[in-house]
Amino acid sequence: MANITSSFTYLLPTELYVAGISTNVTGSYTYKGPEDFDVWISASSGKVEKVDTKSAAPSGSLVKTINAKDSSQLPMAYALSHQFVDDYSYSYTYTDETQSNGDVYKKIDNPDLKDAYEVYWDFANSKWTFKQILKKLENPNADEAVRRRDFVKTYADQYDFGDTINTKIDHYIAGIGTYLTANPYHKPWKFVTLPDSVGTIPKIPSDVSIELNKVSISGIGGAV
Repeated sequence: MANITSSFTYLLPTELYVAGISTNVTGSYTYKGPEDFDVWISASSGKVEKVDTKSAAPSGSLVKTINAKDSSQLPMAYALSHQFVDDYSYSYTYTDETQSNGDVYKKIDNPDLKDAYEVYWDFANSKWTFKQILKKLENPNADEAVRRRDFVKTYADQYDFGDTINTKIDHYIAGIGTYLTANPYHKPWKFVTLPDSVGTIPKIPSDVSIELNKVSISGIGGAV
């Protein structure tokens, strides 16, 4: 099968691993490889599982062909080519980003497509497509603050505890909001160690907790 060389540009995420595709930031790439090649995809999700396979797909997988001569499929062919093109290479440039705790993250200035996207078969539209690679933000202390807030709010939304307790609940929920503003979720890939929390998570006032537990409903929330 003949090999081809084909260059193209493609829109990149506004920031790697964070949802959102830029409308004006593109990368320039050159595909060097076969005109087309087969891949195994998941029969349920459409995600590419194995590249350039010549054998029959196992149960739960399907064989699909990517045609690199088709301009709509060329970016997907390129994004997978590092898996089978022997002389594949890509030169990165970086910018140092100093984080709030002093950690230095080397931000990729020119992401390769495989850094930004995974290749999927779109069953609904019968075509190849990209899905952006996303990573989860983390902050265990913020998770706990949200858990406490949601516990209180679950019952506050359902019951009237009287002016005194209702006011304390409002103040508590506002305090959690202030805490979360000071302790946002972090992009863990940018840190060696996540930053220390600012302040302590507000505790539920004891009289509020007593009233909440009086009306605790099995399967909703739970005592704190």
